[in-house]
Amino acid sequence: MNKLAINGGAPQRDAKVNPWQKWPVWDEREEKALLEVLNSGVWSYNGPKEMEFNKNFAEYTGVKYAISAANGTVTLQMALEACGVGVGDEVILPGLTWQATAATILDVNATPILVDVCEDTWCIDPKAIEAAITPRTKAIVPVHLYGSFANMDEIMRIAKKHNLFVIEDCAHKHGGEWNGKKAGSIGDIGSFSFQLSKHLTAGEGGVVTTNNFELAEKLDALRNCGRRPEGLSVEVDKGAGLYSDQGNFYQSGNFRITEFQAAILVEALKRMPEQNANRDANGIYLNSLLANIPGVKPMKRDERETKEAYFNFAFRYFKDEFKGLSVAKFREALTAEIGISVSGSYEPLNKCSLYVPHTKPSKHKLNDEYWAAIDPKRFDLPVCDRIHFEESVCIHHKVLMGTKADVEMIAAAIRKIYDNAEELM
Repeated sequence: MNKLAINGGAPQRDAKVNPWQKWPVWDEREEKALLEVLNSGVWSYNGPKEMEFNKNFAEYTGVKYAISAANGTVTLQMALEACGVGVGDEVILPGLTWQATAATILDVNATPILVDVCEDTWCIDPKAIEAAITPRTKAIVPVHLYGSFANMDEIMRIAKKHNLFVIEDCAHKHGGEWNGKKAGSIGDIGSFSFQLSKHLTAGEGGVVTTNNFELAEKLDALRNCGRRPEGLSVEVDKGAGLYSDQGNFYQSGNFRITEFQAAILVEALKRMPEQNANRDANGIYLNSLLANIPGVKPMKRDERETKEAYFNFAFRYFKDEFKGLSVAKFREALTAEIGISVSGSYEPLNKCSLYVPHTKPSKHKLNDEYWAAIDPKRFDLPVCDRIHFEESVCIHHKVLMGTKADVEMIAAAIRKIYDNAEELM
């Protein structure tokens, strides 16, 4: 008699009968805020909800400035432009991240330099950063991936040594802390996404954070067609030489957020600290259970990570202890047991189906040298490969938003697959 759900057995959790926590979370507060915006007639462009959210998010993150924008992709591009990254510059980033991290570097005509990651956190390896630095290197973009934090002590040390900008990609890390400092407050600029799956969301949207007024000025103008900043909280230094005679100082486009998005974010931010704390407590508990199951291993949590923030719950899988069962088949079996999709990590960027610079010669073929330099296939990323193709398991962060019984069920499902792996061989 089959025991595993993938083969017709009873699942560990029937999600139709016992559904997981809903995502996104909203109630009458969002409804009221959206109606306020609708009735106000102020639907965009430095509206009161946008200014309120920027102020609240800056205070929450512990920075002087937070500037909202259309999404987390344009916030990365804005950050690069504000730091002066462009033609002839190289930017170092991890090979294991969403393709936008690299694509925005292409979009400012700089060269993405892909380096490998640490096997126990899946975040950029500081040793690989140092090895990749050249006279052309202008910036480092560490990505805080899933539940892990990049080693910001080492990254900031390297950046200071080589006079490099640090742009934190915090799309997965709203509210996470390293040595008591929030993600997005450690580097020169932090970039966040509010896309639907993120643990602070308005469906789409993004925000950049910084403590540097000159960078904040540029970021504010970049998201607003190059206009002089209107919403910064300190006096504009007219002698800084940043403005043209025409009143604008930057060529840019419209990357503004809407008041409807901002209204949702104002309310969602009020919930997020409690949500993060609940996910963290359940994540710690689930990791403690995984530590007792052969063939799976929790992600490393550095002692300097003082507050966790999960975008998905991730762990490592080792098929040799599951009778040689491939990670792909394990993910399928776990999906069937718990009633929620289980996936792997992002594809390594040197093999990513969505990161294909050579499909756009009209934009990116500046010259033959640059064309060769932006070919992702030239990079060797063995740890990224192993993580994606052999070891990674990721589950939506809403599984951590319930009770201890919920995470006990996930651990029981993994143990069930371990005990009955021969069914799948």
